[in-house]
Amino acid sequence: MGIETLAIGIYLAVINIVAFVAFGLDKRRAKREEWRIPERTLLVLAFLGGGLGAVLGMLAFRHKTRKLRFRILVPIALVLSLLVGGGALYYSDYYHADGTAVATTTSTESVEVHAIGGGCIAFIPQDPVAGMVFYPGAKVEAMAYAPLMRLCAEQGVLCVLVQPPLNFALLSINAAQGAMAQFPQVDTWIVAGHSLGGVAASQYASENPDAVDALVFLASYPAADLSGFAGSTLSIVGTEDGVLNREAYADG
Repeated sequence: MGIETLAIGIYLAVINIVAFVAFGLDKRRAKREEWRIPERTLLVLAFLGGGLGAVLGMLAFRHKTRKLRFRILVPIALVLSLLVGGGALYYSDYYHADGTAVATTTSTESVEVHAIGGGCIAFIPQDPVAGMVFYPGAKVEAMAYAPLMRLCAEQGVLCVLVQPPLNFALLSINAAQGAMAQFPQVDTWIVAGHSLGGVAASQYASENPDAVDALVFLASYPAADLSGFAGSTLSIVGTEDGVLNREAYADG
C-alpha cells in the first residue's frame, strides 16, 4: 500500500468518525438545550466524505431524521462518499517504480531523458532510427518501464513513455499523437503497451492506422478493430503468466 492510499484511508476514517460524533453531540446538546452545532456544519461534514458517519449518526441517535433536507442530502452525501472515496482508494493503490527504475531516467552521453508535453517522458538517442510510444499497464507507475525505454533508446529507438492520469492508459489514448508531433524528424513509429496499455495502443492504431508502422503487445492483445492496420505486430507473452486472459488473448 502506498502513502497516498494510506493517507486517503486515514482521512476517510477520521472524517466519518467526526461526522458520527458531531451528530451524537448535537443530539445531546439539543436535549440539554445547549449551544447547537449548525446544521450547515453537519451537512458539510457529510459532503466532505463523512456520508457514512452522518447516516449512522442519524440512525443511532435518531437525530435529524424528521428533517426533509437531511433525509435527502445525507444519503446523497453517502453515495458521493462511496463513489469518490472508493475511487480515490482504488486508483491511489498502484504498483510503484523502485529506485533502480527511477535512476534510469538520468540523461547520459548516449541517451537524453527529459519531460515533454502531455505528461510524457522522452528517451532520445543521438541518431534515432525509429520512434516508439509506450503505454503502461493499468495501475502501474509509468516510471517502472523506464529501464525498458532506456534499453530501447540505447539501440537507437527514440522512446516516449506515456504517464496517464490515475495510471490508467485508456485516459490517454491520444497521447501518441502529441508525442509524434514533437519529433517530426522520426519517420517510423511503433506504438506499444503492456497489459491495458496494449489495449490503448491498439485503440490508437485502429483510429490512426496511417500514423503507426508497428504495434507491440506485452502480455496484452487488441480490443479494437485492426482490419484497417497494415503494419507489423509483435506479441510477447510470458509462458507462466497467470494473469493474462488466455481466451481473450487468443480471440484478440
